[in-house]
Amino acid sequence: MKLLQKTIRSYILYSVLVLLAGIPLFYFLVHNLVLKAVDNDLLATREILKPRISDALVRNAPAEIHFLDQNITLRFLSVRSDFTKIETQDIYDPHAQTKIPCRVLQSGFTVNGVPVVLQVSNPLPNRYRLITSIVLIELLLLALLLVGLLLINRQLSKTIWKPFYQTLLQLRGYNLEKSGALSLPTSSVQEFNELNASLRELVERNEKSFAAQKEFTENASHEMQSPLAVMQGKLELLMQTNPLTEEQALLIGGLADASQRMARLNRSLVVLTRIDNNQYDLIEDISLNSVLRHFLGEYRLQMEEKSIGIISSLAADNILRADKALIEMLVSNLLGNAIRHNYKGGSIEVETGAGWLSISNTGTDSALPADKIFQRFQKQSNDSNSTGLGLEIVRKIAAIYQYDIHYDFINGLHRFSIHFNNR
Repeated sequence: MKLLQKTIRSYILYSVLVLLAGIPLFYFLVHNLVLKAVDNDLLATREILKPRISDALVRNAPAEIHFLDQNITLRFLSVRSDFTKIETQDIYDPHAQTKIPCRVLQSGFTVNGVPVVLQVSNPLPNRYRLITSIVLIELLLLALLLVGLLLINRQLSKTIWKPFYQTLLQLRGYNLEKSGALSLPTSSVQEFNELNASLRELVERNEKSFAAQKEFTENASHEMQSPLAVMQGKLELLMQTNPLTEEQALLIGGLADASQRMARLNRSLVVLTRIDNNQYDLIEDISLNSVLRHFLGEYRLQMEEKSIGIISSLAADNILRADKALIEMLVSNLLGNAIRHNYKGGSIEVETGAGWLSISNTGTDSALPADKIFQRFQKQSNDSNSTGLGLEIVRKIAAIYQYDIHYDFINGLHRFSIHFNNR
C-alpha cells in the first residue's frame, strides 16, 4: 500500500469513528438542551400564573380563573400538597386526534391558604423536528467537512510528494553501467532536498568506484597479456628441449594448462570490460541460424570426443539487430557451456522459433541454483577449462539488447532459453 493511501485511510478511519461517536452524543446534548429550555419555560409560566391566581382568590372570584390555553389547568385541593414535578407524557391532542409527547409540569402550592395544583404542558413534536433538523444539518456539515479535508489532503499530498515520486522514477530507471549523473528535482520540502543530495553523493561515489574497478580490470587484463604470451612461448620451447624426463614433461604440461586457463580467463575479463565500456557498437542484421550452424560445425570435434548427440531444430530464422561479435560470443558460450558440463554419451538440443532460442543439454541430475548461475565466477563443475565467466558474458550481452534469458531444468535437461522481444 502506498504511503498516501495509508495516510488517507487513517484519516477516513479516524473521521468515521468521530462521526459514529459524535453524532449520538451531539443528539443527546441537543435533546437535553431543548428539554431544559422547555422546562425553564414551564417554570417561568408557573411563576407568571401565581399572581393571577392569588388575585382571583383575594377577590373571592375563583370563577375568573379561566385559561384560554388548553395546555394549562388548575385544580383546588382540600389538603395542602407542595411539590413540583416535570416529566414527559403522551397527551391526546384533539386537533391531531392522536396522542403526542408533551413536557408536563405539575406543581402543588398554597395561594392565600388555598392548596392548588397547577398543570402546564408543552407539546414536543415541533421541538423534536427542530432537533432532527439540527442534527441532520450538523451531519451534512461534518460530511462536507470530511470530504473537503480528504480532497484537500489528497491534492496537497500529491503536490508535496511529487518530487519524491520523480526521484523514485529516476532511481528505478538508473543503470550504473549506462546512466549518467542523476538529475533530481528540487522541492520546497527540506527533507526531500536532503534525500536527493544524499542520493547524488551515493551515486557519485558508486560511479567513481565502478569506473575505478573497470579501469583496474582493463589495465590488469591488458598488462597480463604480454607475460602470459611470454610464459606460453617459453613453456613450448621448454617442452621441445632434450633430454626431457617424464616427470619434467608432466610438470611442464601442468604449467602449460594453467597458463592456457589464465589466458582464457584474461580474454573473458577483457571481453567483459569491453562490454561494460560499450565498445561493441557495430550494429548490423545478423542471421541467428547462420551463427548457430557455424558454431555447431566449430564444436563438432569436441562433441564427437565426448560422444554427444546433437539435435537441432532451426524452425525460424531470427534476424537480430546487434553487434555480430556479441551474438557470436552469446551462442559460443551457450554451446560451449552445454558441451563442457555434459557427460560422455549425453545429448544437446538446439531449437529456434519466432523470437526465441533454446539450448538444452544433459548433465547433473538436479537443477542448478537459479539465483547464482549467472553470477561471475560461479562454476557448476570441476572442469579446469571453465573460467566461471561464460554465463556472466551471456547475461551481459542479453542485458545490452534487453533480451530475456531464463534457465529451466525439465525432464532431466538443463535448458537455457532467450527471448529476443521481436528484435
